[in-house]
Amino acid sequence: MRIATTSLKIFGLYMMFIPGLGLMIMPAFVLDLFALHHADALWTARVVGLLAFIIGSYQLTIARLQIQRLYRLTVWQRYGAAAFFVGLWIAGEAGIAILLFALIDMLGASLTLFASSPEQTHAALHAQHAEQR
Repeated sequence: MRIATTSLKIFGLYMMFIPGLGLMIMPAFVLDLFALHHADALWTARVVGLLAFIIGSYQLTIARLQIQRLYRLTVWQRYGAAAFFVGLWIAGEAGIAILLFALIDMLGASLTLFASSPEQTHAALHAQHAEQR
């Protein structure tokens, strides 16, 4: 379960700092970096950055407090986000760079899912119980 917690912490920090603060502070730079089209009015990108920061803080809090019942929810949210990013690319609404975000979400979600599987949890609890003896 430690790996799942660490994975979720890293993802929360990533969300807070890369899309979160990045889009709030310098939206044009972040969007240009990933070849994402934008208009001159960057307030929508700043709002998306704020939402990403909030989501990241929730992810980080879930991990810090080890609210394991919510780990799986974060996994399916990240898989959904990845699918949405791929859909944007297929529809021609985003450049190929959006697939990098999809890949990050897929890899992080898969690591959290694998590390929080019932077998992993059972093995970790068994090992912890054996150490206490």
